[in-house]
Amino acid sequence: MKKTLFLLLIILLSLVSFGQSKKNQNEQLAIQYYQSGEYEKAAELFEDIFDKKQDTYIYYYYYQTLLNLNEYKKLEKIVKKLQRSNPNIMRYKVDLGNLYERSGEREKAEKVYDEAIKTLPAQNSKINELYHAFLSRALRDKAITTLLHGRKLLNDEKVFSKELTSLYMQLGWTDKIIAEALALLKDNDPTYLRDAETIIQNLLVDDIDQTKYLNVKLQLQKLTQKDPDNSSYISLLYWIYQLHKDFQDAFILAKSLDKRYKEDGERVFALAMLAEKNRDFDVAIQAYQYVLDKGEKSSYYTKAKFNLLETKYKKITSQYPIKREDVLILEKEFAKLIEENGMHSGTADWIRKYAYLLAFYVNKPAEAINLLNAAIHNAQREPLERALYKVDLADIELFTNNVWDATLLYSQVEKDFPNDTIGHLAKFKNAKLSFYIGEFGWAKSQLDVLRAATSKLIANDAMYLYLLIADNEEDIDDEDEDDEMDAEDTTYNFLFQDENRNIPLKLFAKADFLIFKNQNDQAVAVLDSILMIDPYGKLADDVYFQKAKLQIKKGDYFGAEKNLKVITEKYAYDLLADDAFFYLGELYQYHFKDIQSAMKYYQTLMRDYPGSIYVVEARKRYRELRGDDVYVE
Repeated sequence: MKKTLFLLLIILLSLVSFGQSKKNQNEQLAIQYYQSGEYEKAAELFEDIFDKKQDTYIYYYYYQTLLNLNEYKKLEKIVKKLQRSNPNIMRYKVDLGNLYERSGEREKAEKVYDEAIKTLPAQNSKINELYHAFLSRALRDKAITTLLHGRKLLNDEKVFSKELTSLYMQLGWTDKIIAEALALLKDNDPTYLRDAETIIQNLLVDDIDQTKYLNVKLQLQKLTQKDPDNSSYISLLYWIYQLHKDFQDAFILAKSLDKRYKEDGERVFALAMLAEKNRDFDVAIQAYQYVLDKGEKSSYYTKAKFNLLETKYKKITSQYPIKREDVLILEKEFAKLIEENGMHSGTADWIRKYAYLLAFYVNKPAEAINLLNAAIHNAQREPLERALYKVDLADIELFTNNVWDATLLYSQVEKDFPNDTIGHLAKFKNAKLSFYIGEFGWAKSQLDVLRAATSKLIANDAMYLYLLIADNEEDIDDEDEDDEMDAEDTTYNFLFQDENRNIPLKLFAKADFLIFKNQNDQAVAVLDSILMIDPYGKLADDVYFQKAKLQIKKGDYFGAEKNLKVITEKYAYDLLADDAFFYLGELYQYHFKDIQSAMKYYQTLMRDYPGSIYVVEARKRYRELRGDDVYVE
């Protein structure tokens, strides 16, 4: 008996399994017919399956199949039957209107759509359901009408903001997007501020000509004037200024807010640091000065004092030509700072900057040398600090063409700190000195060692200079050259020895040395001569890159852009391609104020040059430009 029951159970399970398998096979076959366009065969199978199982999955395919066969009457009966049995499902109402529309009965379709919207219950879930049903049929206008009607039903003007702005974005309705963002802040509820920022941020993603930004800016400015007590409007306006790197307008607003809320200069100080970071030195200087003008009572007074000096220094050393009066003013400020604070480890950075300013910009190298010698003597118990001063002193000795004094100082630091970053830096500078005076073989041997330096930046620079020499140096022995040099200018006479050898490389070394000495106009002339001698040679991309850097310093941003694009277009597989993409990103970010183009160049760098030393910084800037790290102060 038990054996019989067991056999019957096995047979029953087999029949069920067979039936299920056959059912699945029919579904798969019907879908295959549908996908291959054999709609009549698909319809026959779907009809049989749908009679047995009226699930959403099969309904979708059956509905689309009958639409493609133009069997509108049959489909109308099916949809209406489903409506009667499921009156609360919004999708069937939209499907009915859709089939009327497909059959050419536009008025009937509109009537069905309008009725669906009109009879909506005041339920968030049902409003969302109808909205998604319209969206699935690409009926964006009906989806928008549904959401707007839903707002009235729920008596909430802020609900469905995300959905509406998404639709407006798809349709390119800028004014409505801005209106949605600003409506969130109408009641001055700070909890909606982040939502408004997200909307505006998404809007400005493709704002190539800045018209959207100007539109938002203008509307917000009007609203802040009309409703000056609405802090949410003010916060959003201040936020978009920062997002768009519009630091001058941000500074004006920050001053106003500082006075209104008695912020002790906190917001203005934070803005000054942000402007400085983004190389808007003029605004940073104004902002730091504003904090200083508040007097010593401000808790940011001391920080602003030092940051102001630092910003002025950055501005002067990153531009060319320099206004003589600005340099002399800064010289006095440095002298006063050292006099007031003395010479010790805490002022070491300022002493070094002051010495550099004296030598390279004020043309007082003797004073700079005396200052550094005094600092070296004063730092007897600070070997690392002494080493830093010695490297700076060597730079100034080289600036004044005292090659041997310079190389001696570099060598001392290298010997004292063989495994430290400062020792590697001294070794690199010594190799660079050898490069300047044409001792390419010796320079190359030192650079070869530095390619494995702990500091990635030094290793990268060493690698570049090593390959530059290796690719362009002829097979000669430096020791066979006549090393006698005129005491008046020991760095240039090598150009006239073996004058038929390594001419482009020697000229490039000369230009590099002129850049080191801030003689940029002369350097450009030498670089141009290389292109005249060998316009398509191995040094061409290096020349274009050096010229671009000098043009940036001079403020010729369009000229720099042109030269950098020569590298990205003609030398995309050479050593400087990633540098060129990074510098183009900087050009568009800081000077052209074109966020989208800057992001494009940073993104190309990250994608095509993953091993570049610039990738980490490019990724950071890309995210900042995208708005990931922008917060309202």
